[in-house]
Amino acid sequence: MSGVSAFLRTHAPALGVFTALALVFCAPVLTDPTGLALGHPSNDVWNHVWGFWWVGTELAAGRLPVATDLIAWPAGGSLWFIDTFNVLATLPVLWLAGPTAAYNAAIFANFVLCGVGAYVLALRVARTHAGAALAGVAYMSCPHLLGQAYNGISETLSAGWLPLSIAAFLAAREQPRPAQAALAGLAFGLTAFANWYYGLFAAMVCGAVMAWDLLGVLRARSTRGLPRAATALVIGGATAAIVAGGPFTLFYLSMGAADAVVTRDRAFVWMTLVMHNMTDVVSIFRPGKNYSPDLKAQFDEDLLVIVYLGHALVWPALAMLWTGWRRFTRPWALFAAAFLVLTLGPYLYVAGAYVKLDGSWIALPFVALYDAFPLFSRISHAYRFIIGASLALSVMLAWTVRELGQRGIPVVAAAVWLGALRLVESLWLSPAVFPLPTADTRVPAVYAHLDGGAVLDLPLSLPVLARSHYSMYQMVHGQPMPYGLNDPSPLYLYVNRYSRYLIELERSTVASLPSTLPALDLALGQEDLRTRGMRWIVLHRSEYPAPQYAKVAQFLDLTATPTWDDGETRVYDLGAATP
Repeated sequence: MSGVSAFLRTHAPALGVFTALALVFCAPVLTDPTGLALGHPSNDVWNHVWGFWWVGTELAAGRLPVATDLIAWPAGGSLWFIDTFNVLATLPVLWLAGPTAAYNAAIFANFVLCGVGAYVLALRVARTHAGAALAGVAYMSCPHLLGQAYNGISETLSAGWLPLSIAAFLAAREQPRPAQAALAGLAFGLTAFANWYYGLFAAMVCGAVMAWDLLGVLRARSTRGLPRAATALVIGGATAAIVAGGPFTLFYLSMGAADAVVTRDRAFVWMTLVMHNMTDVVSIFRPGKNYSPDLKAQFDEDLLVIVYLGHALVWPALAMLWTGWRRFTRPWALFAAAFLVLTLGPYLYVAGAYVKLDGSWIALPFVALYDAFPLFSRISHAYRFIIGASLALSVMLAWTVRELGQRGIPVVAAAVWLGALRLVESLWLSPAVFPLPTADTRVPAVYAHLDGGAVLDLPLSLPVLARSHYSMYQMVHGQPMPYGLNDPSPLYLYVNRYSRYLIELERSTVASLPSTLPALDLALGQEDLRTRGMRWIVLHRSEYPAPQYAKVAQFLDLTATPTWDDGETRVYDLGAATP
């Protein structure tokens, strides 16, 4: 019992700091955790909350969540929800309080885990509790993570598993016992399952350390210790494969299936890398609310690409390279540099433009890795490598506290001072938005009465991510819908004559309906919709310009049966559906 008390006395203060800070980050939803979700309402938050609901529903029904007919109507398709790990971790919350609460709980827990993970890793390598606590605060408050919370991309908040897996690997490296190796494999498997990017990052760090150790063995020309290390590697690898192998296989098969709802083919990934998810070198070091690429200006998207490291992190951490700790901190500086280079993506992009040499873009190491390794050809967000650089610098920051302590400055005071600088910069002087925005996930009551057929919500011409809030309504009505996840335009709606005319009318600049309508085309199209199982069309008045809404409503008044209008939501019945 005394051991437990000593453990709590030693580590509880740091855990308390991480928990309090996570509560500050999540404060906007604490008053209504079941109705408000963290994240900008025009971003990915809707898709992720929907994913929590869908996976939980499938599991409750005893089905493996690998395919669905609820989206991409009328065909549906194969789907692996990218944040399945956090759904499983929050299942009790999901089944007791709903998907929004589970989503918020996952974000809160992952913020805490980021602090804990960096704390564990920094404590192992720097041996200072105050410095390790500072490393945890620096890591969990990095602007990139706050930006991902703003974007509503919940799986990217699972960054706490990365330092935990590296710490477990270092422990197994020091003592390659079977139990320690299995624990390291478990940590790595959980890291990869939680986020494939972070699994790759962990493999890169651990692989580099193992390569260095092997080089040392070759130089010494001694095989002593190699059998134990090889056995530990086999045990750890097998454990990791057991934990992450199944989910990765399902994920890989779903992406490559002929009916895949979400695809990441090589051409799409490459286009996304070079045209949408660029990393501007200037953005890594420029403070303030400056964004490059500016996705709002270029694509009318509210997503933020944040790679800002923070001067309160970079310079105190790098100062250790000129102290007595340089032998210990130099490898972490090299890790930070390597991740920083990969963060830049395939080509050098500076101040909003690609840099040219002899008329061609300057290629970076990412290009070689993209061509050489199949896993890299699926990476469409190179800027996420900034997490690896942030972690390495946060660990180096722990040595800064230790160095200041040797110079006569109380370590707790040093940690508090540096931590305060880091928080002020991350929350108010970086590109991150604080406080975080919220999305209202409450659904109009009328949706509970829509059954017996697929539901088409309009307008369709909203930006893709903003339109994804229609998936919230499905969590109440439970009927199929034509929209997929991040699907620009459901193809079938353009093939069917009725829905195509409706879409063209919505997007046209004419002020009123034409004097005559293509009655036969509309009748045939409407019958095809009913035959395939569609029944409901829902108009959202506030999301239309007034003239557009009047025109579309007039058309539907003539061709369908209005059944509900509360001034904001207007529902039409196409007739009894025949699935």
